[in-house]
Amino acid sequence: MFKLINKYSVLASAIMLSISGVDASQAEQKNIQVGAETSATITTAIAKRAKTTTVVNDDIETGSLKGQSSSVVRTNVYSSQQSSSNLEQELKAFQSLDFKNQKNTTRAEMQKHRAETSKLPKSSGKAQKNGLSHLYIHDAAVLLFDDNDGDGYYSQLRVDFDVDSSYADYFDVYAELFIRRVGDTQWTHYYTTDVFEIYYDYGSDEYSVTTRLNTGFPPGNYEVLIDLFEYGYSDTVDTLDPYDDYDLANLPLEDKTYESTGVTSDTYVDNVKTEIFTDSDDDGFYREFTITFDVDTEDTADRDVYVNLYQRTDGGSWQFETETDVFTVYGYSSEDAFEISGNWQSGYPANYYDFRLEVIDANSGEVLDDVSPEFSPLLQVPLEDANSDTRDSSPNPPSSTTSSESGGGSTGIFMLILLGLLGACRKIIKR
Repeated sequence: MFKLINKYSVLASAIMLSISGVDASQAEQKNIQVGAETSATITTAIAKRAKTTTVVNDDIETGSLKGQSSSVVRTNVYSSQQSSSNLEQELKAFQSLDFKNQKNTTRAEMQKHRAETSKLPKSSGKAQKNGLSHLYIHDAAVLLFDDNDGDGYYSQLRVDFDVDSSYADYFDVYAELFIRRVGDTQWTHYYTTDVFEIYYDYGSDEYSVTTRLNTGFPPGNYEVLIDLFEYGYSDTVDTLDPYDDYDLANLPLEDKTYESTGVTSDTYVDNVKTEIFTDSDDDGFYREFTITFDVDTEDTADRDVYVNLYQRTDGGSWQFETETDVFTVYGYSSEDAFEISGNWQSGYPANYYDFRLEVIDANSGEVLDDVSPEFSPLLQVPLEDANSDTRDSSPNPPSSTTSSESGGGSTGIFMLILLGLLGACRKIIKR
């Protein structure tokens, strides 16, 4: 039986939000406009709000939020001001370049693509000798969180599963997770785990994936399916679906836009553009950036707001960066965009950074909108500080953990190869 967990305070909800990662796949995006372009001096990405889920590992701890100190010393220069950009017009210009919208991927499509393009062997020697059952998903459980309006539908779920082997040996595995509404025929891919190690039938290697439903999931009963793979081979070694484990069935879910606490916000971020500048060492990581955003309001009166900016890496905890000046939002006007410019000096190693925008009512302090994975320009931005951005530096940039094709959080190919080599060495030593 799945467990239901309510969050009883605003603080608890804030903590869950602060650990939200972005290794999520993006759910089906119909009529969502996305664009990106690159030149020799500037890289730009612009997009409207997308339908997304957010996935994190449940054991990630919450880091410093606004007003809290951080153990990492970071130096930077920030400025904020009214922007002259018209994001609606710029988005139309991007559309004319025929950039493709990111699309949801079904399980059937992934299986077909894997069968047609994979150059990996289908199964390992152990699987060929003993059958694919040498690895299997022993059990799974689902925990549901966040029913703020008390309607019985939850906007966050955690899937725990335990992978075991029939043999006393170490194995490197990974899993793909899918979701669908009860009654639908197609499974939608929403997450691919990192490669992780299991040993025999030990229960201490259980894996957890926590997902927040952001948009695109109306109230209803949903179900989850897990495909298991042995790292380095293309065949599925096991599948756990709602027929095998009822814990994966009839999950009452809805996205966070349906979670109403009696106070509804009519002010929201509509468009976001991210520009990155200055890559002195030509390593693909930049030290300056500008984030431009258009906040709209359905209120008949103008609204004074300000925005808090946060950043994080590798699905970790959010770190507060800066607060904008107060500015005024005029209805649906596209001429009231605002921008934050940053120049990182030290304390920011080369990495792919995610940003988060928190829109605050300047008079009441109410949080009007809080966005990150809803806007692709806020995700996986290649940045570093000025100390690292030098010709004599020898950066070793990390692999991105986001795949635009699958929308999952699978490890980059070079990291997977490295993990495979390390795993092989480890197995030889342990034997």
